[in-house]
This record gives sequence, structure tokens and C-alpha cells, in this order.
Amino acid sequence: MKKILPYILITILFFIYLFVKHQDIFKYKFSLNLVPQYLRSQDIEDSLGKIKDRIFISDNDIYIATGYLYAKGTDPTEYNFQHPPLMKYLFGFSTLLTGNPFYIQVIFALLLLFLTFILGMKLFKNAWLSFVGVLLLLIDPVFSGMMNEALLDLGQAVFALSYIILIFFYPENFILQGITLGLFAASKFWSTVLIFIFLIFGYKILIKKEKINFRKILTSFVIAAVVFSLTYTVSFIKAGGLFNIFLFEGRVLKFMITHNSAGSWGGSILLFLSGYFAPWWQNGVVRSSVWSLFWPVSLLASLILVLKTKLKDIKFFFYILPIIYLILVSTEVPFTRYFIIILPFLYLDLSSLLFSFLKRYNWKDL
Repeated sequence: MKKILPYILITILFFIYLFVKHQDIFKYKFSLNLVPQYLRSQDIEDSLGKIKDRIFISDNDIYIATGYLYAKGTDPTEYNFQHPPLMKYLFGFSTLLTGNPFYIQVIFALLLLFLTFILGMKLFKNAWLSFVGVLLLLIDPVFSGMMNEALLDLGQAVFALSYIILIFFYPENFILQGITLGLFAASKFWSTVLIFIFLIFGYKILIKKEKINFRKILTSFVIAAVVFSLTYTVSFIKAGGLFNIFLFEGRVLKFMITHNSAGSWGGSILLFLSGYFAPWWQNGVVRSSVWSLFWPVSLLASLILVLKTKLKDIKFFFYILPIIYLILVSTEVPFTRYFIIILPFLYLDLSSLLFSFLKRYNWKDL
């Protein structure tokens, strides 16, 4: 019972927070009018200029509309092809079953809180420390904003954190690692997966000097590729089994490179540290409506812990991960929602530094 209690408490606090702050989630009802609006939107390629009444809609509406189309049997390579279909399928099935795609976000949000607590316990063996990290995530404005927007980042963060927990703390479970990695890749553009693989195995091989079972790792990668491909089952069926997923993903990569709207290097770092960014649609600098002082504070905490921790201590990886990740994605368009994937690590790092400070002043019970 003591092991289950933290998860019960997290669940209760989460739903209290949800009903106080986001009651509108449960009132949403999907309208079929969204689909024809989407078909006139900026997401539809129109090289022949047939769309005369072009409109602009949000990413939230794009993913809800495409999810609905996917769930009704449309080939996912036909609409919003630049992002894998997994999360949009989930939004679509939720829409068909309940009329509301945001229930998927509620589930993923709770899972992310659980996983943050699990990671805290694995690293620090301290329930209070882990719980504080969860609370910091719960009140974060980006996390909160994910509840009523059908965006891909929250699901991606859940699968990323799941994979990292499995690869570090359950290294022999390569089958589940492969499944989770495949879901991670299928939740949003797979370049993020490559970053995480590079960082994880770079640390394990170069820093920890671990003996890597490459046969099992390659097997997990094959499983991941199969899981990723299964999300395109409709594409394979409609192509009579002749759908070339490698050629298609090459097309996606080319599209993402040629449509990168990022201005100058470092935009994401500026946004993370200050809340300000240079928008790609106009000149000047503007302030984001979604920013938290805890972001630069937690990043500073991570940096302090990096300097205090031995390289081969597993905690070192989790302290430095968000710092390196933020640098690597600083060439992308600055969006606050992109930070959700590193916030669990940052808040656990901040909680760790806070508890080490309190212990120094004789808070022995912590």
C-alpha cells in the first residue's frame, strides 16, 4: 500500500488541478465543420492553386482534424504527412469514441507525472524529493497548457521518459525498450529520437565504459522500426503492401529541412532563459505568454549539479541531459511546448539541489 500511495496522491492532486484550472477540457465537443476548414488550411499542399479561400488554423485544429481523418481510414501519408501518425490516431479514436480528443492528453499528462516520480525514486531513492519534482511539473505553465491542446509533444515526452527509464534501469528488457523506442519515434518527428540515442549511448560507451550487448541493442532497434512502421499500416494496405517507408521518410526529412523557419542560432535558449524570442513571421523580439522563472532556475540547478557530480555517477547523465538537449535544439523554431520533454529532468534536478541544501542545514529526515 505504501508503494501505491504516492501515485494515488499524485492522481488526486492532478484531477483537482484539472477541475480547478481546466474544466473546459471536459466540455469540448468535436465539430465536423473542422474537417472542411482543415482542407482549406495552410497544411494542405496546393501547387496548382486550386484553393481560393485559404485559411490559417492552429496546430491543435490540424492534429484534431487529421486524427479524425486517420481514424476514419484515410491514408496518413495524404494529410499532415510530415509528422508520424501515432498521436493523431489516438486523438482521432478518442474523437470518434467520445467526441473529445483531449482525454488522450489527460492520460498522457498523468503518465508523465507518474514517470517523473518513478525516475526520481530510481535516481535518488527519496519519495519526498521525487514528489516535489512532480509538483513543480504539475504547476508548470507548459505542462498545464498541454491539457487543452491536441499537440504531439506531451505523448512524445511520455515515450521519451519511458525509454530512458527502461534503458538505464531495466537494461535487459530490450523488447520493451524497442516497443517504447518505436512509439517515441512515431509520436513526433523522429530526429528527437536520434538525439536521445546519441546522448544515451555516447554516455554509456564513452563515459561509463559499459559493455554494450550490441546484438540486443540492434534487436531493440529492429523492434522499434517495426513498431514505427505499424503506425503506417493503412498506407501499406492501400499500396498493396508496396509502400516504401524508407523513401517516404526521406521525403519527410527533405520537407522538414526545406521548411525550417528558424531564424538564428540560440532562439530556443533565449526563450527558455528569458521568455523572449524573435518570431519568424515579423521583425523584433516578443515575449511569450507561457514562461516560468523556474526554467532558468532549474537549468542553473542542473549546471551546479553537473559540476559537483562525478562523470560516472549515473545522476551526471540526468543532470547534463537537459542542458545538452537545449543546446542541440537551439537551431529549431523556438516554441515553449518543445521544452516539455526536458522539464521532468530539470524539475527533479532542482528538487535534488534543494534537498541537498536542506540536508546541509540539518533537515536530516529529508
